[in-house]
Amino acid sequence: MGDMWRSQKMQLVQLIVQNDAARTVVSKLGTAGLIQFRDLNVGTSFYKRSFVEEVRRCDELSRIMRSIQLEFEDSAIELAEKNSAESLRLSLDDIEPKIKSFNNELSELKKQQELLVKNDNALREQKIVLDLGQKMYSKEAEVGMEKARPIGAVPEMGKTTMAELMTLSEFAASSTGLFGQVSGVIKSELVASLERTLFRATRGNAVFETVPIAQKLFDVDNRGQTEAVEKVFFMVLFAGEVLRDKISKICSYFGASLYMFPEDPSEYIAMVAEVQRRLAESDEILAKGEAVMSELLGRILTVFGTYHFVVQKEKMIYDMLNMCEFDLKRHVFVAEGWVPTREYDQLVATMAAVTKECHLDTRPILNKLNSRLTPPTHIPMTNFTSGFQALVNTYGTPRYREVNPGAFCCIFFPFLFGIMFGDFGHGTLLTLFGMFLVSKEKEWGTGAGLNDMVGMCYGGRYIILLNGIFGAYVGFLYNEAFAFPMNWFGGSRWHLAEDPSVGCAAHPDPAALPPVCSMDSPYPVGIDPIWHYTANKITFFNSFKMKISIIVGVIQMTVGICLSLLNHIEYGDYKRIFFEYLPEMIFFEGIFGYLVFTIFYKWSVDWSGNVGVPGNPGPQAAPSLLTLLINMFMSPTTPISVPLYGIECYTSCSTAQQHGACDVSTIAGACPIACHTGVVDGEDKLTAAGPGVNEFKMCFSDTQLNVQFALLIAAFASVPFLLFPIPFIELAQHNANMAEKAKYEQLDSKEGKDQDDADDGHGDFSFGDAFIHQAIHTIEFVLGSISNTASYLRLWALSLAHSQLAELFKDMILRDAGLNSGLPAPFSGMAAWFALTAWAIISVVVLMVMENLSSFLHALRLQWVEFQNKFFRGDGHKYSPFTFESINAVDESE
Repeated sequence: MGDMWRSQKMQLVQLIVQNDAARTVVSKLGTAGLIQFRDLNVGTSFYKRSFVEEVRRCDELSRIMRSIQLEFEDSAIELAEKNSAESLRLSLDDIEPKIKSFNNELSELKKQQELLVKNDNALREQKIVLDLGQKMYSKEAEVGMEKARPIGAVPEMGKTTMAELMTLSEFAASSTGLFGQVSGVIKSELVASLERTLFRATRGNAVFETVPIAQKLFDVDNRGQTEAVEKVFFMVLFAGEVLRDKISKICSYFGASLYMFPEDPSEYIAMVAEVQRRLAESDEILAKGEAVMSELLGRILTVFGTYHFVVQKEKMIYDMLNMCEFDLKRHVFVAEGWVPTREYDQLVATMAAVTKECHLDTRPILNKLNSRLTPPTHIPMTNFTSGFQALVNTYGTPRYREVNPGAFCCIFFPFLFGIMFGDFGHGTLLTLFGMFLVSKEKEWGTGAGLNDMVGMCYGGRYIILLNGIFGAYVGFLYNEAFAFPMNWFGGSRWHLAEDPSVGCAAHPDPAALPPVCSMDSPYPVGIDPIWHYTANKITFFNSFKMKISIIVGVIQMTVGICLSLLNHIEYGDYKRIFFEYLPEMIFFEGIFGYLVFTIFYKWSVDWSGNVGVPGNPGPQAAPSLLTLLINMFMSPTTPISVPLYGIECYTSCSTAQQHGACDVSTIAGACPIACHTGVVDGEDKLTAAGPGVNEFKMCFSDTQLNVQFALLIAAFASVPFLLFPIPFIELAQHNANMAEKAKYEQLDSKEGKDQDDADDGHGDFSFGDAFIHQAIHTIEFVLGSISNTASYLRLWALSLAHSQLAELFKDMILRDAGLNSGLPAPFSGMAAWFALTAWAIISVVVLMVMENLSSFLHALRLQWVEFQNKFFRGDGHKYSPFTFESINAVDESE
């Protein structure tokens, strides 16, 4: 967790390498993964860089590798892992000829296979034409040819015409050429269109006969892949040879495959034998071709992973070399990059090892550079913290050395979720689901092969686990499991007032709390389960959860403001400590911190007992905190009639006069005579009119009035300190810097100016922009303090919704429809079983899924907006070292 507190310190380094050793050094750095290189040729076009041809070679080889990978996928062959040692030893020159040779062999073999498949498909279609055509010409099959008809004719007419044609002996074996036929196969969905077109083209002077083919036939697509489709055999009978060419062209236009059908019996028998012989040869050749293809893919498979890694590695190397500067005079490459300070010594050792292993004549020169450039943000992560850090990075990457919200997200986020999702039963189920996902780490690894939904849950497995733990914990505090009150500590602490030995749960009306019931001691942990049975249950839980929401929200936002102090100290921005942090803390704590104090103080006082009233102790009405907060702003100087602390109450004017309370306007108005003359008469409003008449008690608190007035003045006085000083201080600092820069202007090099311009990032200083920026920040903080605090009430709202939905499902389904169904004995058990099943399904769908997602999103909103906007800038850029491990990450994601 220490590494998550802030990003690691980074060092900008310069690397100078000889030309002949540049590729070797970069390759070793990619293996080590220690440095993130900067592009020193930002203004240079890609086509004008040094290694354009090498990058193009890598792109071409990558294209070839992708086409080969498609063949593996089509053949359902799982790719093998790379040979790590071999992949680091090989270079582009070693593998390029082999990859191209494999590709040529594969392409040639695919073309041959494509031709073989087309030939085999044609032979099978020819065989079908011969078989079905013979049946069509057979008189014994005349019954099966009732569908034969002249094109466009009605069925009855078609049958008669076909029968007449078939009775002609010349038709079956015509040697005069008077009658002709065209036969073939066509896709079934095109039959109707073909028939209509032939009818119009021949003007009805042809007979169109179709027979569905039982088995599916293969079609070859543009990629040479085969797909099984439904086809239909057809035969077109016509008179005269004039129509043959026209009919053949129309059939070909519709994609039909035309085949010969010999009318002479001897020719027919010879063709059938020839087709059968060629089919047998085709099957044998196809089998041998598939064996050759499998053997070739097997040979490629053994090296594919290694070659793919080498190609990607070489492309990364040359892309990196294109980011370096080439010094023509010294014949060296100059590179710059960021390295974590703690890993600088390891980088030096890596350079020494490269020099020794590769027998370099000159050791690479490594220099530390001082720069005003903003370093990248490097936050090491583990399996546990990666999910929470991903939530933060989705909103924005932390600025360099900024306090990382991810360190607090690990606890704050699941705790906020638990407040909204609080139910011991539901939280336990969610915990078990999270534990199941965590237990699959060794089996699933990075989760690359999982589908989107499972992969998303697996990626956030530790978030789900902690959400479930905190949901169960808060549900334990609520004493609630599946909307059933839990009784962990020996029953309720409320007992009957007239008989302390009898608990309120045994009372016929347990909702009567108090005065029928009284509490002898607090419940050990959480809420007393008896509150789940009281008539004012909703009122009690609403008040409790609402106050808890405010307390949690103010504490979390206070932590956020305190974290901004740590950021100011880290960056040495001391003006913001005095004119941003302190005004914000005074304003926020003066109003909302005081509100939290009043909540705790009100809880700590037994308002039904003695509250220390001078002269007349007794019970005192508990003040409304909402009214207290409103009066604090609307009537800051008006005496408080229902005070919270520092209470002084009087039931007689004489007592008030003796204690010097006549300075209070409400007391002076109630006791005009006693306060001015010291004489008490019947007009004194605090004196009882007679024996047995209730006394009127008047209370006030000068202490509370003075404290609230002082806090209000301090809060409003802090706003100008937040708004005005910083822009003027920045203006003074800018003027001082410009004056200092003018003294040494002649010494500034162009490189230094470019560096300063790049570092600034905002152009020249503008007082107007600075003032507007600070004004926006001030308005956002002042108004946001109110809206953000109110936003935390979503904790109360969603917690109440979850509890009420769970109780509704329990009462309406499990109790009323199940246990209290009122059905006879044989059916009541079935009703209870179905009700239990329905309750379980609805609970999972609505409460475990929908409410889970709702609580997750609301907790995410509180983490991102209400908490992080107090200190988090989120304008950093992530540290991405040059490492070959990223190749594996891309492969797994694909």
